[in-house]
Amino acid sequence: MPRITILQADNPETIEITSFPAKMGRSPDGAVVIKDNPQVSRTHAQIVEIDGQYFLEDLGGANFTFQNGKQIPPKTRSDVPLADSDRLKLGPVKLRFELDTTRPGGELQSSSEVDLSDDLSSTIMGECDASGGFGVFEVRAEDKLKGILRINQSLAGQVDLTEMAPRILDALFDIFPQADRGSIVVQSDTADRLVPAAQKLRNETEDESVRLSRTVVQKVMADKTAILSADAATDERFNASESISSLTIRSMMCVPLISLQGNSFGVINLDTQNPIKRFTSEDLELLLAVASQAAVSYETVRLMKSHIEKQKQDAEMKIAMQVQKSLLPEVLPQVPGYQFYASYDAAQAVGGDYFDCFQLENGKICVSFGDVAGKGVPGALIMSRISSVVQNTMGFTDDVGAAISRINKHMCHNMVSGRFVTYTLAVIDTQANRLSMVNAGHYPLLNRHADGSLEEVGTEAIGIPIGIMADFPYQVVERDIAPGDLFALRTDGVDEAMAPDSRLYTTERVVEFVKSGPADPEELGKAMLADVRKHADGRAQNDDIAIMTFGRLQ
Repeated sequence: MPRITILQADNPETIEITSFPAKMGRSPDGAVVIKDNPQVSRTHAQIVEIDGQYFLEDLGGANFTFQNGKQIPPKTRSDVPLADSDRLKLGPVKLRFELDTTRPGGELQSSSEVDLSDDLSSTIMGECDASGGFGVFEVRAEDKLKGILRINQSLAGQVDLTEMAPRILDALFDIFPQADRGSIVVQSDTADRLVPAAQKLRNETEDESVRLSRTVVQKVMADKTAILSADAATDERFNASESISSLTIRSMMCVPLISLQGNSFGVINLDTQNPIKRFTSEDLELLLAVASQAAVSYETVRLMKSHIEKQKQDAEMKIAMQVQKSLLPEVLPQVPGYQFYASYDAAQAVGGDYFDCFQLENGKICVSFGDVAGKGVPGALIMSRISSVVQNTMGFTDDVGAAISRINKHMCHNMVSGRFVTYTLAVIDTQANRLSMVNAGHYPLLNRHADGSLEEVGTEAIGIPIGIMADFPYQVVERDIAPGDLFALRTDGVDEAMAPDSRLYTTERVVEFVKSGPADPEELGKAMLADVRKHADGRAQNDDIAIMTFGRLQ
């Protein structure tokens, strides 16, 4: 369906036309409503559809209706069908008609009042290399220095990219009094397309919007070449370029904006329609020097803005880290005859490992331990979700089988694809000295007995991670806890911790460490973490690390 973009609003507004005739004006009942402009009639004009084509029709608007700069007689329909990117004007208000608002990545996109036109192909000559920056200073050295100083003065103190481009054009119009129109086009934030940053007309009452040739812009960007045409409307070098030949430009200059890294990130284009005041090769050299300084200033502000955004993100991540830490227990249960220990280290500011340990009724302790598939912010969000679910569920039941079923069903609901959680849920009855446990795809619970023997608890009953299948039948494992029994849980950040030579810590080393390490649960947990750090030997942590140890004292 066609669209109309209102260009003179504070923020350009695009309206999809779904029915015809589509009236345009101040009337709130119209398809396109022009607000707060008394120079536009209530029903100023309309778009009609005839045999699959669209036509603009004047409805007697007081200040006339225009299509591509040509007035449509009052109460008359244009005999030229509307085409994509046609420029419309209702009184003083400018609009753009769009048939296809999407273009392949890397091509030019229209916005504001700069018309980035399609063309066929062209052979371009009359160039000068822009990769050297400021060009040859021997050419009009005094003018170049004045131009650079003029740009510096106009941009002094600027920290807003949206305000810089118009200021650059204002300075260029002072430096080049023969320029009638100018525009700056830069890469979008994603760098996959070019978008207009600013445009300027010396005669602000002129209806003609600034139009650029895709052929010229892409040539300038790709080759880092400044281009001058003495007469673009008749120059045989541009004969194959449809957009150029339709512009009636007498002289134009286009130079690249080059980043500090030497990459093109946009162009500055100036043109004049005065055949007597054509641009010269010296003008091109001057524009190249001034544009180089403008590019440096633009890049500096962009980098500063990026740094400020990074600082803001870091501050937000610090808050997120504090929020996540608040979800972990500050103090573990203090129960006579038992001891509990846990540690958590995220690879990034926040992470996806999770543990909880809290008291239930009748002397029972809930142990909840998991590892979200993924780390960073996505993992942290799921970690916060499971933390809430476990706390709520265990407030109603201490039956491990019933609890894991409810937790899994909740996590399966609206779960992001691929974001499952390997998880262990256990309830310890400290009065009966008995453990009830469910393992949902996590490492087996390691149980070291008082005699030093080691057992992997419940390997025969390990189910799938939670968040995958809502009705999975998890098996509950139960066993007595003897004096001196010690238990250890960890996430894969322990087993997969890397040394500088990329050697892994390995599951075998974890098992052996638990078997031969300290008999005190807290000492064992701290010693295991220290051993992992020793193995990493300063190498950056590549995954979240969580360790929990608990046991019955002798």
